[in-house]
Amino acid sequence: MGRPRQAILSPEKIYRAALELVDEFGDFTLPGLAKKLSVSPSSIYHHVHGRPDIINGIRSVIGSDALAAGDFFTAGPDWRDRAAAWARSYRSALGLHAKAIPLLVGEAVTDTATLDIYEHLAAVFVEQGFAANDVVVAVTVLDSFMLGSALDMASPELSWLADAERQPALHGAFAGASLDGKRSELGFEAGVAAIIAYLGTMLPGPDKRPADDPEGPPADRGAGSPEDRLTPSTP
Repeated sequence: MGRPRQAILSPEKIYRAALELVDEFGDFTLPGLAKKLSVSPSSIYHHVHGRPDIINGIRSVIGSDALAAGDFFTAGPDWRDRAAAWARSYRSALGLHAKAIPLLVGEAVTDTATLDIYEHLAAVFVEQGFAANDVVVAVTVLDSFMLGSALDMASPELSWLADAERQPALHGAFAGASLDGKRSELGFEAGVAAIIAYLGTMLPGPDKRPADDPEGPPADRGAGSPEDRLTPSTP
């Protein structure tokens, strides 16, 4: 019998099969992955170098899907809108695979698809004039909040089952709230708005609004880097 015209395995096929296992079970093993693909474990090693390689591949699959959606490419010129759209787009892609997040944060990002996503975010801040340290801080804080919110997308709408007597404030808030199943979404939007407002205070000069903004330039919201705020002032 001749050789098949197409390879049975490919790196992307391995990555997507591993992601399916993670979505179902929260993790994967090489034997389990080989069984799912109906191949021997040694066959997998012809295409990937091991577990870390597969984890980065899972990240690249999710990153490719986020790039394909491309919502942040049409967010408009204002850096605030672009940064918020980035967080929304990537959160949506990761939220579909929330069980993969604990695996992904344990490995440094090396795949091109994910690095390209973060390049888009870093470019937003670089083009706006953020200092190098502040670009790193801005990317970090948006990434951290986005990852946490992506996990929250998979949590129950009633995430805190508080007791009316022992936790009356929490119980009362949830009992009286009417969020129509949008607790996670509303929390995410509030957090992104707060983060971006803070990031605006890190700009080296006045944070100019677009010329057509009826509110005009924002009030002075302070200056200096996060390091400055952590250092006590001297008399």
